[in-house]
Amino acid sequence: MSAFMLIDCGTTNLRVVLTDEDGKVLAQEKRPGGVRHTAIDGHNGRLKAMLSESIAQALEKAGLTPKDVRRCVAYGMITSNMGLLEIAHLPAPAGVSELHEGMKTAVFQDVAPFPISFIPGVRNTRDAVTLANVSGMDMMRGEETEAVGLFDLLRLQQPCVMILPGSHNKFVRLDAKGTILGCMTSISGEMLDALTHHTILADAVGGAFASAETYDEELARRGAMECAEYGLGRAAFAGRILNQLGGIDGVRLRSYLLGAVLAQDVLAMRRFVPDIPDVQILIAGKPPLQRAFSDVMLALGLPNAIQVAPDVSARMGICGALRIAQ
Repeated sequence: MSAFMLIDCGTTNLRVVLTDEDGKVLAQEKRPGGVRHTAIDGHNGRLKAMLSESIAQALEKAGLTPKDVRRCVAYGMITSNMGLLEIAHLPAPAGVSELHEGMKTAVFQDVAPFPISFIPGVRNTRDAVTLANVSGMDMMRGEETEAVGLFDLLRLQQPCVMILPGSHNKFVRLDAKGTILGCMTSISGEMLDALTHHTILADAVGGAFASAETYDEELARRGAMECAEYGLGRAAFAGRILNQLGGIDGVRLRSYLLGAVLAQDVLAMRRFVPDIPDVQILIAGKPPLQRAFSDVMLALGLPNAIQVAPDVSARMGICGALRIAQ
């Protein structure tokens, strides 16, 4: 049997997926851990070992051998200086053909006996970065592949901005043909984690995040408006005031804090997409982040956004890697 192998390697997670020629998933192996181990260890030995084990286990689950792998494609932080094969970012605009032409292939015998083809990341321009232009510069590794896949899966034919939530929230802009025009990144996911677990607010929210079951739209919108008016630092402490003096319990307060943190991204998106009323906004990822982003946008006067179905979000990386590789 002929199969495709896809490696999605980020900073903190690793996934190996086997599909048939039509993209149907045959088996997959997920592990917590990615290129962060290289940063910690000073070498990529642990990353290679995890990749080798994940590839072997995915093949075993599918009842296949390395000889059955027709092609192996990798994307994400695996192409960074902390990954397996460093590839320079392609300058935007970059479409499927540019990403395909920018791929590099190599064999790592201590990882797999077959060649691995790597999809490059994308940066906003090829200009040198300075203090004067840094606000317009950005880069991504992995999200370009997801954006290509999501554009295809939704059969889009208009300019759009894709919001891809995570530890680092990404905002990827594409034209009507699916060409990537640039991106904007924030570390709001990490900021929410730090506020939730490592500040005085940890007690107020019980050291936990809002969930799909406990998400409170009203509190998320109030948090967003407080942040837009007074800044995140003040809005965050106002959450403690609401808990201690206002009777807002910790479960509801989690939505308030989520809204306050996301408000920064929505305000920045206004600058990234000055013509936002004329551009379709799509929110991928999982609830409640999708809903919270939409609610925060509405609270801050931006148009409504489309929340992508979770099963579509789960397939966008696979679809994008197959499209670029083929």
